[in-house]
Amino acid sequence: MPHVHLDTPTGPIELNYSIATPTDPYSATIVSHLPCILFLHSGYSGQEAFESQFCDPRLRGQFNLIGVDMRGYGLTKGHIKQETYCPIDSADDVYRFLKTLDLPPMHIFGLAIGSCVGLELATKHPELVRSLTLCSPLPATEPEEIASGRLEVFNLWVQAFNHDGRGSPGGDSATLEDITLGIQQLCFNNERTTLTDALSKNSLVTATQNRAGSPQGVKDSYQATVGWFLQRQPQSREALAKIQCSVRLIHCDDDVAYSVQYAEELEDQLRDAGITDVELFEVPGPHYGSVVNPQAINPILLEHALSASNGIGSSLLMQGHHNQHAAGKCKKMTTPFTTRLAVYGYDPNEDEDDFDEC
Repeated sequence: MPHVHLDTPTGPIELNYSIATPTDPYSATIVSHLPCILFLHSGYSGQEAFESQFCDPRLRGQFNLIGVDMRGYGLTKGHIKQETYCPIDSADDVYRFLKTLDLPPMHIFGLAIGSCVGLELATKHPELVRSLTLCSPLPATEPEEIASGRLEVFNLWVQAFNHDGRGSPGGDSATLEDITLGIQQLCFNNERTTLTDALSKNSLVTATQNRAGSPQGVKDSYQATVGWFLQRQPQSREALAKIQCSVRLIHCDDDVAYSVQYAEELEDQLRDAGITDVELFEVPGPHYGSVVNPQAINPILLEHALSASNGIGSSLLMQGHHNQHAAGKCKKMTTPFTTRLAVYGYDPNEDEDDFDEC
C-alpha cells in the first residue's frame, strides 16, 4: 500500500493509505467520475478495521473507497511528537492528505474516535466533506471508567516490555494476551470470528513494530491509545454550525462502553447548531459494530452517501445501484487488507451470506 509524505506542524510523516475502486483493490488513483468515501478508524486497529466495508460490492460498485492509517497505527511512519495529541491533530493530517493528493470532497465514515476526527474535519474544512456517517460516536469527553480502562491497557503494554520499552522485542506473551482479551471485550464484546481474531493479531504485530522497543515508542503508545481519547475537546455550537452536510449517527446496542445517550446528545447538539438533516440509527452489535454487523451498517452508509452524491453523475450512481440490486451481485470482493489479514487466519468466505440482499 502506498505512502504519501506530509509536512505537518510537528514534523514530517509518511501516511499510509489505500484506494479501492470497483475494479482494483490496490488502485494508485481514484476513478474520477465516482464519488469517494473516506474511512477513519478508531483505536487499537488501523484501516484494516474496514475490511467488512471494502469487501461489500454494494459500496465498491458505486464509490472509490479510501482508507488511511492514523499516526501510531498500521503502516504510517512517523512519531507522535505533540505533547497533547487529539482528534484535531488527526483531522489536520487528513486535511493535508486530501490536499497533497488533490482529492475531491469526501463522504466520511468514522468509527468511534474516527467520528471525532470526521467532525473536526467537517467543522474546520466543511467544503471537503459531502456527508458524515458516524458509527459508535464518542461523547464530548471520555467517561472516567472508560479512561481508567484505557490507562490500564497502556500500563499493561509498558509492563509487557519491561516498563521502559527496552525489553524483549516480542514482549511478555501472557501480558500481551491479557491486553488482547481486554481490547476484544471493548471492541467486539468477545464475539469471535476469523475477522475479529485476525484484526486483533494484526494490530498486536503492528503495535509492537510502531510503539515498542524504545522510550519514544512507549510515548507514542500512550498518545495513540490514551491521549488521543482523553485529550479530545467538546465541539462548540459555533463550530458545529459550520458543518455543511447531512449527518447519520449509528449507535450499536450492545456497546459495553458507551450508551445510546451519547449519540442522542450529539444528535441534539447538531440540531441545536442548525444542522437539520440529522438521523440516529440503532442497530445490533458491539462497539465496533461495523466489523461484525456490516449487514445492518453498510446499507445506512450506502443510502446516505448515494443521497448526498448530488453532483455530476449522481443519477448514474442511483441507476447503477438499482441495477446492482436487481442483478443480486453480492459476492464479496478482495480488499487492500484481505491478504494481510488472511496471514492471521481470516477467512473471507466465513460469512458468505453477509451480503445476500443487494
